[in-house]
Amino acid sequence: MFKRALVAASIAAAFAAPAFADVTIGGSAEMDFMYRTNNTPDGDGKFLEEIAIVVNVSGSDKLDSGATLEWKLAQKVATDYRYDSWGNREAWIGYKGDFGSVRFGNQFSNFYLMQDWPYGWKGQGNLWADAGAHQVQYPRAISYFSPDFSGFNFAAQYDLGTGTADNATGADGYSYEITANYGVGGLSINGGYMHTEGYSSGTEAVAPGFAGWGREDESRYTTDVEASSYMIGARYVFGDFNITGAYRHNEWRNAFVSTDTKVDNDQWLVRGGYNFGKHALNLGYQIWTDFSDIDDSSIQQIAFEWDYSLSKNSVAFLQIRHQMLDDNVARFGSWQLDGIQSDDDNVTRVLVGTWTGF
Repeated sequence: MFKRALVAASIAAAFAAPAFADVTIGGSAEMDFMYRTNNTPDGDGKFLEEIAIVVNVSGSDKLDSGATLEWKLAQKVATDYRYDSWGNREAWIGYKGDFGSVRFGNQFSNFYLMQDWPYGWKGQGNLWADAGAHQVQYPRAISYFSPDFSGFNFAAQYDLGTGTADNATGADGYSYEITANYGVGGLSINGGYMHTEGYSSGTEAVAPGFAGWGREDESRYTTDVEASSYMIGARYVFGDFNITGAYRHNEWRNAFVSTDTKVDNDQWLVRGGYNFGKHALNLGYQIWTDFSDIDDSSIQQIAFEWDYSLSKNSVAFLQIRHQMLDDNVARFGSWQLDGIQSDDDNVTRVLVGTWTGF
């Protein structure tokens, strides 16, 4: 009698309680300890460290129509210079169905994510993903992701801009882009185009030396600042080997004090890798070609990474990156060029670290 009453009460409580949508918590934790050469005006090196912990909270709810409402809130919680409040990294709500999916809110640029992986990893991201005429994030984005069509899919994004600009011109800004992907067997091909004008938040990925990008200032510009970029890349995996190659063109307009200017350049990247057991070796080369009308302004880079799997969720790695700068490269002391500050024409970073996903 008691058992029957208990079962009946449990069933009644289950029907009376509200239904909760699915919620998932995940993320990653990374530790990097590094040494960089030529990080002082005297040419001395420096030891540095970076701890990056990312927490992703996402959810979905199946709607009566058969579509799905989905959302994501992401935060990098252990870094000393950005993402110091919830939602700065990602905060969006979307709807998914047979039509594909659409998202609204603070999102990463899909064009940037394409640069970041699989092209900008293994030590090549500072020039490929974190520099160039493209944006990192769109705070007021509308994004569409198509269904998969036999290995082909595409995405389109538009950012509404802020409606205002720094330093009182009041000019609006906006960005738009389209990306596409195709995969068959071990081959994947990726490409895209991006264009942005005026003010738009998330301007990490800018050309070295163009500090004015992303800010319309009436004292400096009489026309809109613009940037655009297009890229094509491919990756092929065969057995334990993989090879990656990509090309990107960058273009900036009115990015200097003088108006009606155009500056552009090209980037090329190639990388080969080999996996054996718990080990993976990757060696890559890329070149940032001369800016238009500026001779000897290119950057060449060689990047090596050795990965060792500690478990199915964790990996340890050794990364060595060496960059060779021409005489007329902008010396801006940025982390995009590993903090170089001396007059030397090269900088090297040696890094050991661990990464774990959860």
